[in-house]
Amino acid sequence: MNKALKEDRKLVIIGSGVAGLCAALEAARLELPVVMVTKEQLGAGNSACAQGGLSAVTAQGEAVGDSVASHVADTLRAGAWYGGQNAVQELCGAAAELVSTLEKYQVHFDTDTAGNYELGLEAAHSANRILHAGGDATGAGLVAALTQAVRAAAYEGKIDLLEHALVTEIVSRDDGQRTVNYLQGNQQQSFNADSVLIATGGIGSLYQASTNPQGATADGIALAARAGAVISDLEFIQFHPTLVDPALHPNAGMISEAVRGEGAVLVNELGQRFMLEIDELAELAPRDVVARAIHTQYQAGHQVFIDAREIESQRGEGFLASRFPSISARLKACGLDLAVAPVPVVAAQHYVMGGIHTDTHGRTSVPGLYAAGECANTTVHGGNRLASNSLLEAMVFARKAIYVMSTDAPTRACELSDLQVTQLPPVRTKAPLDLAQLQALASEHLGVHRSGHGLEQLISVLDSSAPVAQEQRAQIELNNLFTSARIIAYAALARKQSLGAHHRLDAPAGSDNSKQRFAWVLDTAKPAINQSESKEVHA
Repeated sequence: MNKALKEDRKLVIIGSGVAGLCAALEAARLELPVVMVTKEQLGAGNSACAQGGLSAVTAQGEAVGDSVASHVADTLRAGAWYGGQNAVQELCGAAAELVSTLEKYQVHFDTDTAGNYELGLEAAHSANRILHAGGDATGAGLVAALTQAVRAAAYEGKIDLLEHALVTEIVSRDDGQRTVNYLQGNQQQSFNADSVLIATGGIGSLYQASTNPQGATADGIALAARAGAVISDLEFIQFHPTLVDPALHPNAGMISEAVRGEGAVLVNELGQRFMLEIDELAELAPRDVVARAIHTQYQAGHQVFIDAREIESQRGEGFLASRFPSISARLKACGLDLAVAPVPVVAAQHYVMGGIHTDTHGRTSVPGLYAAGECANTTVHGGNRLASNSLLEAMVFARKAIYVMSTDAPTRACELSDLQVTQLPPVRTKAPLDLAQLQALASEHLGVHRSGHGLEQLISVLDSSAPVAQEQRAQIELNNLFTSARIIAYAALARKQSLGAHHRLDAPAGSDNSKQRFAWVLDTAKPAINQSESKEVHA
């Protein structure tokens, strides 16, 4: 073990996607002692998979009529008007400065021959404001540049790195510090810290079909929940409309929303462009609308395709391969070509809007514990995330968290006054449940469409089950997914109305789309629920 880890350190960052990387670089800039822990190699995870881009209103965009106010409005509208308005304002207002900071870390955004940003359009945006790096490889470009900067800082002694280490527990101690327990190889180890930032990404491995990599196992959400933190809005799961049908082409991956932004359309096997009858924005409607439409087509016995041939016809031969090099190469390896024929797609789990409840500085309900990125819920995404806001949110709020981590009073925590906090019931009996069984249950009952009856069935199974895996790490990750699945199920049952990405088939007639924000703590987390006992409800 690194000798430095034996000493008590001020800050610990768990995770090394763009949130963790930006946080580490900000800590190094502020000359704060920091340890960065990641369960794979540095930079591995979901951030590198991001194809779409980074949404930002720059001076160039403002010159042609775009504005931060428009970005705010688009974000709130896509989120079904459920997002926190102040948080959204902070997010969108910080975008231009973030772009400048990233360029200082040698992130090279795509520009034309005159040096202007090539700003793209994506679903539910009212203006071209999406920056890309390497065409359809923005996430990979960001991660590569930030990883190089972090390794350089580590070489200079400004950051301590601990790779291939899975954090298993964060324990608050009586002296105000935290003990961070982790698994490296087959060895359980630990070190102490004053404050911890969780930036571990999403929950994709809970589902049979997901755009996430296999390492997205809800680690941060479960870690925080076990530490007593409040988890909010976890019923809001985004499904990306265009994953290449994994039953036909398991290695083809996702087709970015930017392809539809360039003009691709969705058709069924009859050639019918069904989105025209569903939303005035057609294929550029918010993701929840498009995903439900595709899912409905399959339920009716149809197959769905993305058709980009007209783009190639209008823009010239080779345009798609040039504009989307990574997607085109992946499709070519599977015998597919967007320029030649429509490609079969399905809706697949993509992103979780809810998570560890935080304010816009990353504070959770537990003093000394912070969160940023997909595992956190700042409320900016509301009921459905606007395209290309995920990278922006992860980096903006991770950087803000670092400053307060070093300055907050020992008892400082986020507010819970706008939440209804419920304690999750304990698991009763313990029939074994493996990963494949959990994924099948989640895919059936926690998917694009949900029902009260199905959710009650799911809860009955989960509350009488115990996750079982063969290897130690697999068991830890399955435990994390299981904990998150229970919270999602209870949250989805509590929200009887459809809202954003949460769609109840049995929503009551004349539903008022209640905007009450539901939140949850584990049955062992009594201190957290005491902070908002007047808001307690029972699912």
